[in-house]
Formats: sequence, C-alpha cells, structure tokens
Amino acid sequence: MKPDHLTWHDLDLRTVTPAYLGRFPGQKTEPRDIPFPVPSLRGILAYWLRALAGPHIGNSAEKLLEAETDVFGTAKDFGPARPSRILLRAGRITVGKPPDKPLPGEGYLMGPGLINADEDGRWARRLDPGPVPVRVRNLGKPAHADLFLAALWALCTYGGLGSRSRRGFGTLAIGSPPDMPGGRFDPSWFSGTADDALHDVLECTAAALDEREIGPGPEFDGPAPYPCFAPGQYRTAQYRLKQGRDVANALNEVGGFLRTFRHSRKPDPAFVSSGPFSLPNTEGFRKIAHPHRRSQPPRGPFNDGALGLPVVYSEIGEPGSVTVEPVVDGKPARRASPLWLRVTVENGHWILGSLAFHAEWLPEQVSLQAKLENRVQAVQKPSQSNVRAELDRWFDEVDKAFGPQIH
Repeated sequence: MKPDHLTWHDLDLRTVTPAYLGRFPGQKTEPRDIPFPVPSLRGILAYWLRALAGPHIGNSAEKLLEAETDVFGTAKDFGPARPSRILLRAGRITVGKPPDKPLPGEGYLMGPGLINADEDGRWARRLDPGPVPVRVRNLGKPAHADLFLAALWALCTYGGLGSRSRRGFGTLAIGSPPDMPGGRFDPSWFSGTADDALHDVLECTAAALDEREIGPGPEFDGPAPYPCFAPGQYRTAQYRLKQGRDVANALNEVGGFLRTFRHSRKPDPAFVSSGPFSLPNTEGFRKIAHPHRRSQPPRGPFNDGALGLPVVYSEIGEPGSVTVEPVVDGKPARRASPLWLRVTVENGHWILGSLAFHAEWLPEQVSLQAKLENRVQAVQKPSQSNVRAELDRWFDEVDKAFGPQIH
C-alpha cells in the first residue's frame, strides 16, 4: 500500500442544488464540458477552516492566517510562498445556461446577476445537481488531514459552492466518507447530526492546530472580527419545508419566504402619508433609496443591509437604480451576508438550514453611501445590535413559518 502522501483519495461529493460557477466566455451558452474549478472549492474550504479555528485562535489575524496557509499554502504575493499540504484534483463537469424562466422565488434568490447576462453578454454557468469529481492527496501530517476533513465537514453541513451559495445554491453533500486517514477526525461525523458533531469537530480542529504549534490567541472582546463558531458568535436552525417537491420548488419556497421577510417590517407612517410609491416597499427603500432619488436626506440607519451589501433599488417608471454600498478607501466594496441558507434533501424531505454569524458587521473605518448615477450621499450604518436584531428576526419568522425545528 502506498504511503498516504502518494495516495489520491476520492471524495464522494455531489451538488444537491444548482451551483453557479463563473460565466461563459464570449456569448455562447450551449452546454459544454469544463474542468471543475478547484480554486473555488479551495477558497470556500479555507473559509470554513477559519470558522472552525476561530474558537481556538481567537482575536489574532496572524494566527488565523498561519492556520490557513499551513493547510492550503499561500502565493508569494502574501509573503514567502508556502506550498499547499492538501492537493485537490478534479475531473470535468458539464455546465449550461440558467433557466430562461425560473420560478419567482428561485429567481429572487438568483437575483439579476444570475438571471441576466453581464455587460459583456456573458451568462452564468450553471452546474445541475449531480456528482462532483474531486480527489484529494495529503502531502503533510495527519493533523493536516484532520483540518482538511473538518473544513470539508463544515462545508457539507452548513455551506455551499459558487455564486449565491449563501442563498441555498451549490449545496454540497457527501456520500461515503473519504478514506483519507487522519489523526482524530472521525468519518462518522459526516453522517451525524450537526449539533452533536460540531462540538467534536471543534475539539478535533483545536487539537490539530496545537499539534501544528498554532496556539491560542487572545479572547474576543466583543463581536468576532471574522465569522467563526466561537460561543455566542453564531446561531443555527433547521426546518422542513412545506411545499418543496423538487429542487426548483424548494428554492422557490425559500426565495418567496426571504422576499416576504425583507418586505415585512411595518411601514413608516411619515413616509406612507407623503404620497403613493412603487415597490420595493422595504424599510431601506422607504427611508434611504426613495428620499435619495428626490435629493432628500436619508432617515435612519440602513437596516436592509444587515443581510449583505450592496443593495439595489429600482422604482417603476423611474430611470436608474439607487445603490446602497460600503465604501473602503473611497472605492465601492461588498459585504457578504452573515446569514447562510442551505437547501438540501433528507429522506425525500426538503430542508432549510440557517446559520448566522454574529461577526463584526463592518469595520469602523468603512462607511456607507447611497448612489444614483454620479450623485452620492452618506448613509448611516446600522449598529451591531441593529444587525443582530435583524438576524434574530429572521430566526423568529422562519420558526413561525416552518416550525417545529429539526434537531
């Protein structure tokens, strides 16, 4: 038998919901075979490794980077180049164009960025549910295998792959656990319940980091500066969907609920009395976008941004769109949603999982602005408590709609 550093191990992965992986070159959108994009998988595995390492590493960006680069390496652009201890090799996949007429809720989850072509006429590449041909090889120690398998477990338990993975697309599942030998990682955790296995996976991660001499850092003195599974820094829930008959209907149900949730705050009486208005009728539209279009100052914090930025508002009969976005060093930026939605199927029943990270929403030096063409004005950021309240509201509403919770 070959030593493990010479052995390639198959990962029995499959997508449960469609994944969107880049865009077609040019404007030709016929189905085609492409190499599976390994960098996208490597990048999301690094995200989940950081989330699992957080309770051990704490408030130390240096140690967090050390943990990531110890497993996945780094390019010389970030200092001395370090090779990855975990090698990934993938086969080819078949991708096609998004559906011409997605169901309304599915279309809401996709958003204009996937429904429409970009400015160059390129369409998103859609990978339909099915096998994902990936193999892995460990050039390092058993601790490196433990850290990789822990990250893979988190990805297959809470996350997804590709664009809009925080909205339920690209859900990954694993069939038989990989035969990749580790030190402490137990392959049975892949088939256990998330709540039960998370504690064990976190202990395994901490032990592997200690073995790699990446010791604990300082404790958090408030919200974690990055998403992680430290106590009090996250919340999870899982519910059975009511109408999901297949993947499209499951996504449609989730998308419809998300849209209703984002439009469900009570109207602002001062705004309603000012005259008729067009959808979208969200708090951010009423208090920020609508006034900005009319050269009026925004009213209050932009709570609509709690689930991710930028947010774009269009009004029926009005030219142009109002965009509310973060600004870093004078340039527009993005803020990924702290809420992960995972749509999967278990024993024939479609399931909605929710995971919210209560990490710092935006650094103090990052500002918000409303923009319409070349006209901009500053917008008040929601406080950390505002964002937390909006995430708590999500869990309250989803519990009312789909409860009782699955444990």
